[in-house]
Amino acid sequence: MRSTRGRLLVVVTGLLLSALVLLGATSVVILRESLVTQVESTAYLSNESVRSRVETTLDEDGGLPPFDDLSIVIPPDGFFFVLEGRTPRLTAFFTRDYDFRRLSRAEIAELRDQPFVLDGTRTVTLGVHGNYLVTASTVEGPEGTRYTVVTGVGLTDTDDIITIYVLWTTLVGLVVAALAALFGYRLVSRELDPLEHVAQIAQQVAATPMSSGAVAPQGRAPRDPRLRGSEADRVALALNLLLDHVESSFNARHRAEESMRRFIAEASHELRNPLASIRGYADFYAQPGADPDEMANALGRVGSEAKRMSALVDDLLLLARLDADPRMRHEPVDLTQLVLETVSDTRFAFPEHGWRMALPDEEVMTTGDEDAIRQILLNLVGNAGHHTPGGTSVRVSLRQDEGEIVLAVEDEGPGIPAEAIPTLFDRFTQAGGDAGVTRKSTVGLGLAIVRALADASGYSVSVESDSSGTRFAVTIPRLPPAEGPSPDPAG
Repeated sequence: MRSTRGRLLVVVTGLLLSALVLLGATSVVILRESLVTQVESTAYLSNESVRSRVETTLDEDGGLPPFDDLSIVIPPDGFFFVLEGRTPRLTAFFTRDYDFRRLSRAEIAELRDQPFVLDGTRTVTLGVHGNYLVTASTVEGPEGTRYTVVTGVGLTDTDDIITIYVLWTTLVGLVVAALAALFGYRLVSRELDPLEHVAQIAQQVAATPMSSGAVAPQGRAPRDPRLRGSEADRVALALNLLLDHVESSFNARHRAEESMRRFIAEASHELRNPLASIRGYADFYAQPGADPDEMANALGRVGSEAKRMSALVDDLLLLARLDADPRMRHEPVDLTQLVLETVSDTRFAFPEHGWRMALPDEEVMTTGDEDAIRQILLNLVGNAGHHTPGGTSVRVSLRQDEGEIVLAVEDEGPGIPAEAIPTLFDRFTQAGGDAGVTRKSTVGLGLAIVRALADASGYSVSVESDSSGTRFAVTIPRLPPAEGPSPDPAG
């Protein structure tokens, strides 16, 4: 039997049967000893009564007592006889129905041939009548005559009681064993069902291809509330946690692979345009007899495209560095001064916009990576400048509460389409907008860098947008994260 359920059932039932057999055998031995002791007492009492009457009669009359005097002291299913030497003088056999008769010569001979134990007991067999417990004693008569008094009490009732007891004990034991096997099977099945489910789930998972692609949600091992805390329940819980971890890990791997493929494809696409421009202008420059002004313009365009490509590569390297090692520096940063400098520089970069600031009266200080925070703010204000029409009002605000600092950039532009919000911080994402919006030199990495730097610094970034404008907010905790060395993220 290979199943755990079957082996446990056999072991439990076998142990129970062994215990019942041992208990039954012990009880049979004890019961038999008790019943035999009672029969032994009756045999001794009967022998003593007969011997006493024989002794009294011999002393008084010189002869043996009459049969009637002796018959009243012998129990049913018993016998006695008195031997003078080896010659029987008085004999009687009493049936279980209280009838009596004299022992036959054959019966006397059979009994006489079996040695007796004086003042002790011995079990003898008397033909078809069964077993008897026999005891003997001696009496001295006149002139030195020696008489032997032999009495026997039947063991038939005792044997019948033992037989009935054994039968009932066996029957009850078998019933108890059957009930124990039935309830044991149900109990063992209930305890092992979670393991059966675990095996089934494990087989399903083993048959699921996981070499590539996303992993479809797998089944989970059910947990019986009645078995909470048991070994089987802990195995089921461990399997479910393992499956959760495996699914999340494989799906994260799939997302990373998809993101990498998309990243490579989009990066290749973005790099292809400036490379094509550079190649075209280089080919034009190599043509003989070209106009000097046009050649100068071509060289300028080559430099411009090279600068654009260099900026793109720098952004890609920054994102790759943050993916590999997101640790940041932790140093005192004056956010008020940082906002003043950034907005001042932005006014020259986007002079057609209206730039405003809302700063508290006191300095706002935090602990973090100044270059990372500056890059976040530059990208947010640059995003507002690039993606809103000229003349749009942009407001940069700084607010500190008891537990956090909020750095916000709000514009009054046309807003961001609602369908673009969920993927706004993904790499190479460019949300659609008003036709008058300028998007020169943008490839959709600015907000992705904002999210990556914020995550690495322990900040949160949120966006709200409608037709009246867009608001980006960076929430900086007042308590900085644990310090740790890191390379310069802008580096």
